[in-house]
Amino acid sequence: MDKEIKISCSARKGWEYHISNWLDFQRSHANIHSGLKFDYDDIDYAFGTTEDNIPLWGGRMMTGVNLTRVDLYWLYDKGIGYKATMSSRFMSETDYEDSEAMLKEHHREGNAIITAMDKLARRIKNDFPKYKVEASAVMDITTEEHLNKVIDTDLYDTIVLPICANDDTKFLKSIKNKDQIRLFINAECSYTCPKKVCYGTISQINKETRDPDKMMCSHYDLKMPRTFYDDSVDWNNFYFDKDKFDKMGFSNYKLVPSWEGQQRTRIMYERNKIV
Repeated sequence: MDKEIKISCSARKGWEYHISNWLDFQRSHANIHSGLKFDYDDIDYAFGTTEDNIPLWGGRMMTGVNLTRVDLYWLYDKGIGYKATMSSRFMSETDYEDSEAMLKEHHREGNAIITAMDKLARRIKNDFPKYKVEASAVMDITTEEHLNKVIDTDLYDTIVLPICANDDTKFLKSIKNKDQIRLFINAECSYTCPKKVCYGTISQINKETRDPDKMMCSHYDLKMPRTFYDDSVDWNNFYFDKDKFDKMGFSNYKLVPSWEGQQRTRIMYERNKIV
């Protein structure tokens, strides 16, 4: 693979799986189902939670450790960075202070933080300058105006666009800073979600200010239809045409594992719509 291409791979796994097995699964699956071949050298980060218990974890409910110290040192030995998923939608000063020990522990060249808040990005840039900072897909950037506003903050080394942006060719072609953008290679339920209410409630649950049983989902709780349906697609094994994005000038990508617990593709089918 072209060495300019970098893929950020999910490390959201149970602690009992070694990260090498998890990355190999993603590599093998991508090759079998899309013809995409990549090596460890093509992976810039593995993202997920560590053994640290902090209130700023986001994107997914904190239900256990993803990456152990054994995993982290294996990644470092392979030249792969750790990217902490601190994409909570809410942050108090106490939340930041309670996360500082974790930030100090993993503060090294080659590691990164993914966040959905400018104020957290600003603090990390100032207090922990060795980290690269990535804007999370939780920010839901879908327009040129919104993207330029985020770029103009000068806080983010990379910016992840939501999966739905992959279908907006006009928007993608309009982006001038393509080397700053990260696109999804495959899909999960946020791709067709009409109202991403889960992100806020997950942030509250991880901060222990909301009962986990009161998690909100636009499908299960609000009973909203998806933005579109295509039941002919096997969403677990679906991959976007990365070559098309390469030709547009994009070079940073994000991969989630083909694992129903991660992708939640069941709710993407019209046959499973709640009426």
